[in-house]
Amino acid sequence: MAPKTRSQLFRVDIRPCGLALGAMLAVLTITSTSAQDLDVSQDVSVAIGNEPPYTELKPDGTLSGAGPDIDRAALEESGFKQFSGVTMAYGAMIPALQANRVKMVSSGGLNIRPERCQQVIFSEPVMCTAQAFLLRHDMAGRVNSYNQAAELGIKIGVPAGGTQGKDAVARGIKLGNIVNFPDNTSAVKMLQDGRIDAIALNGDGVLDMKKRSGDDSLEAVIPISDTPIDCAAAAFNKSDTALRDAYNTGLEKLVASGEFANIMSKYGLQANVELLSKAKSTAEMCR
Repeated sequence: MAPKTRSQLFRVDIRPCGLALGAMLAVLTITSTSAQDLDVSQDVSVAIGNEPPYTELKPDGTLSGAGPDIDRAALEESGFKQFSGVTMAYGAMIPALQANRVKMVSSGGLNIRPERCQQVIFSEPVMCTAQAFLLRHDMAGRVNSYNQAAELGIKIGVPAGGTQGKDAVARGIKLGNIVNFPDNTSAVKMLQDGRIDAIALNGDGVLDMKKRSGDDSLEAVIPISDTPIDCAAAAFNKSDTALRDAYNTGLEKLVASGEFANIMSKYGLQANVELLSKAKSTAEMCR
């Protein structure tokens, strides 16, 4: 439903002193509406895709995953206590919000896209992903982009069929310097043996590779500078600005206190913390 205009909200005689009265009444109306929207006794129904570790609905109905944990903690800052999960396909999430069948889509669900910003409102970014390099110590500090790797003529290991190989070629790396690896363990061995000079994967995958290898000489570069950072955020019906604002306030507190980093680490998503600090705002992503 379209928002009411000022003239629809109240009827006043527009005289010089009437303008000030009108402005005061408008503030009172907005405050009242916000207070009503933030009924913390309501159940907050959360749409999820059931994709661990980002989102998960346990058999007993418990919401889990990094996204729901952040969602719950952010809104608990405003006093919300009841949350329920609704599993659905990603393509059904925005229509469900628009029809008020759910109160929000989890921050582990939808990436911020300009066309989606026309349909719903997003919180500030929460879940960010980007491509990353894992480098041998002799390459440390020399490569932070596909373009630099192309100029140096080094060999890059990529997952077979992944986007990394396509992006590497698109940014100038020769096909002969692209090496497909069958699994992460094999990739690390190829890197350590000098058969490749860098591994390209997503940020969390790179950190997991380094951790499992036990090789402290390997260096992670997150993000690869000439690839985008994609971020998901909590999504709300366009009329639920008060709920979105409460979420943003809680999210800011979680990041400042370190609890956000703790939740990400719990699910092995440590790379998200660094990426979030480099991400654009939601307003910029919506443009």
